[in-house]
Amino acid sequence: LFAIWCAHRPAYAATIIGAEPLDLARKVETAMSIEGPRLLLALAPCPTGWDFDPRHTVEIGKLAVKTGVWPLKEYRDGRLVHTKPPPRRVPVERYLETQGRFRHLFEPRRQDVLIAEIQRRVDDYWQRLASAPSGGGPS
Repeated sequence: LFAIWCAHRPAYAATIIGAEPLDLARKVETAMSIEGPRLLLALAPCPTGWDFDPRHTVEIGKLAVKTGVWPLKEYRDGRLVHTKPPPRRVPVERYLETQGRFRHLFEPRRQDVLIAEIQRRVDDYWQRLASAPSGGGPS
């Protein structure tokens, strides 16, 4: 969805998450100060749907960012910027194992091939970003 929006060159687009409140607040303020089409795309961990204890909501949100599963980025003036790239990404497995919705990857038998594939996709995203010319495109 983010890439589709950016392909149409909106005034502003950004990904957000409540677990990173300063990044979230800055992006909301930015979106409010701009005229034209704007998108704030939020990842909202859901204890009921994702099957985890509600007290872990912030931790799961932070893991989404630390693992690189949910890149925090914004698009403005034709330029994509990652606002909080993880300095050293945590393995995606740490994010997956916290949620019952991914239990099938660990029980009754651990699905190493699938877990590795998910990790590879996240790694590929960040590798493409690192090797892209400045701006990186609206991924």
